[in-house]
Parts: sequence; C-alpha cells; structure tokens
Amino acid sequence: MKRPWILLLAIVICAGLVSGCASTDSISGARKQLEKAKAAGANWTAPYECFAAEAYLKKAVHEAEEGSPKQDVDFFLSKSLENSKKALESVGGAK
Repeated sequence: MKRPWILLLAIVICAGLVSGCASTDSISGARKQLEKAKAAGANWTAPYECFAAEAYLKKAVHEAEEGSPKQDVDFFLSKSLENSKKALESVGGAK
C-alpha cells in the first residue's frame, strides 16, 4: 500500500524539477535581453522601458523563488522581454 505513494511522490518531484529548469532558462534569456538593451544605450533613449523590463524581471525572479505557478512567472518574463525589445528598438538594435 505504501509503494504507490512513493511512486506518486517521485513523479511530482521530477515534474517540479523539470519545470524549475525551464523557468531558470527563461529568466536567463530575459536577463540577457535586458543587458543587451542596456549595453546599446537604451537607458538613455528608453528609460521607462528599461525600468519596466528590470522591474518585471525582478518580479519574475521573486515569483520563481517563491514557488509560484509557472504561468505567473512566464507572465512577468513576457512583460520584461516586451519592454526590453521596445528599449532595444529605440536605439536601433532590433527591428
């Protein structure tokens, strides 16, 4: 009777580990996009977008650390990426 619970627990733990890796990769990608925009000088040409991208990224990291659902983390990451893209476009770095 105990064995089905052990198997279920192992499946749940594995699923949690896999979803955590995906969030880590997404956060890393958003961070790189923001750094790219800042390096191009977007802090001066699009300060609002840079600030918003950084704030959304921090919120996504916080949500991921707190163990929030993946869709919550993805929402903040998408907002961060959207603002980083706008900031980069303001300096002519991406079209």
